[in-house]
Amino acid sequence: MKGRDLAYFWLIITISTITGFFVFDSNFDSYSDLIVYLSIMIGFKISSLSILFSSPLRKKLWDANQVKPYKTELHRIKDYYKHSIVFEAVSVILIFVFPNCLKVDFWNVIHLGKQSLVLPILIGSAHCLYKICKDLFRIFTYPTND
Repeated sequence: MKGRDLAYFWLIITISTITGFFVFDSNFDSYSDLIVYLSIMIGFKISSLSILFSSPLRKKLWDANQVKPYKTELHRIKDYYKHSIVFEAVSVILIFVFPNCLKVDFWNVIHLGKQSLVLPILIGSAHCLYKICKDLFRIFTYPTND
């Protein structure tokens, strides 16, 4: 993602991180479910990317001009997929590496720890999926001149 898309993404991540401090408590223990969800999302995106790039629609996407900062529709889709897959892979790594509790409590309301990552990961992943699906639905409903 580039430009305004990336700014919106980071705004969503920031707001969901702040909200996540209050939503999930330190007793949250469904990290394996979150990792399964992210693995399925990564697999879906890799499969759909390979189908898209092996289809004849690729030529039309290459020829279609797009607003800046992307050169063509193909570049836009490629950036969406790249950003999404990297975000989800880094999220899985963070779930494994981030400690359960950092022993930092603010006002006995905000507890920093692994549970603080859950909401930003879920909402960030959902946002990436929304952007990709929205673009794919728009592309696949192009009027064809064949």
